[in-house]
Amino acid sequence: MVVGMISPINKIFSMDGPEEVRVRLGAKAKALRLFKGFKRVTLSDKCGVSPETIRNFEQSGKITLENFIRITYALEESSKLDNLFDLPELSSIKEIIQRQHTQPKRGRK
Repeated sequence: MVVGMISPINKIFSMDGPEEVRVRLGAKAKALRLFKGFKRVTLSDKCGVSPETIRNFEQSGKITLENFIRITYALEESSKLDNLFDLPELSSIKEIIQRQHTQPKRGRK
């Protein structure tokens, strides 16, 4: 493959919608749980989420945000949540000045 080209597999993943992302997150959580050697009951004890809810999440990706965060902490992956919704990096003095002004409370678009 030529360097810099997007492989067909990467192209598919970059086009994923919410359902595909949800299912993939559940599968990745299961893989990490198994890698760490935890049974669902063990993970349940660590995070306070029922084994049935964990199973449902691993199979379908469906879970409440609260329980997702609890599982994330129990699997010691919570630091990755801190990068969600970060503002873009500043790249010019103009952007620095614009960001110094208070952020709007509502969107304009």
